[in-house]
Amino acid sequence: MKRVLPYIPFLVIALLLWPSAQTAAQSFSVAATSAQNSGEVNGYIPVDIEVTNLTGNALNLRVAITEKNQLPGDWQTQICFFHDCYAPGNDEIDGELGANESEVLDITFITGPTAGSACIEVTITNLDNTSEKQVLTFCATAGMTSRSTLPNANVLSLSQNYPNPFSASKSAATRISYYLPSAQHVALRVYNLLGREVRTIVNDARTAGKSTATWDGRDNDGRPVPPGIYLYKLTTNSQTISRRMIYTR
Repeated sequence: MKRVLPYIPFLVIALLLWPSAQTAAQSFSVAATSAQNSGEVNGYIPVDIEVTNLTGNALNLRVAITEKNQLPGDWQTQICFFHDCYAPGNDEIDGELGANESEVLDITFITGPTAGSACIEVTITNLDNTSEKQVLTFCATAGMTSRSTLPNANVLSLSQNYPNPFSASKSAATRISYYLPSAQHVALRVYNLLGREVRTIVNDARTAGKSTATWDGRDNDGRPVPPGIYLYKLTTNSQTISRRMIYTR
């Protein structure tokens, strides 16, 4: 008995510390627990928080809008994450965040004619350890007379790519966002200044709301394109919009 007793205090301390050590090991982090933005009625208001995978392995995550009772009846929300934008009203998505990857979680408020403010709660859950969760708050304010440069929900629009200029040596790709007033077939293509098609990025049906696509600086055959200025065009059955971007080495 004399030999066992001296070890008991150490055993008690170890048992007390073990759960806290487990709790401290986080698999992902967020840049903030709340964020807000403002815009206009009948428009899009994106609200962003960056999420980072702290591990060397891919993480299986669930993003779910768990509270939106404050949302006006003519507003909608849309989740953009896992390198994609999902249909408005899809309040729960599962996907994979790559090893040591950081990605912006974009909750876009699609506002109707009603002016006002609203906040929603979004819960991120690690599906491999469902006890690990993070609750975030996203808020938006829509006014009648704001000077917002954000897109109008009733108009087809194409945003400037980001980053721009972009380099294959510094970033994996550039992101292009576009907004559809209704579900329809769209084509998003890249052209050189001679008007020749370089790459078809999207040629498919898309739901109403925000969509995103990426271009990695390669042509349709997978070959790197030379540095320079390129046009990207968004085409629907009734309209075409184009912008310029710069690609560098």
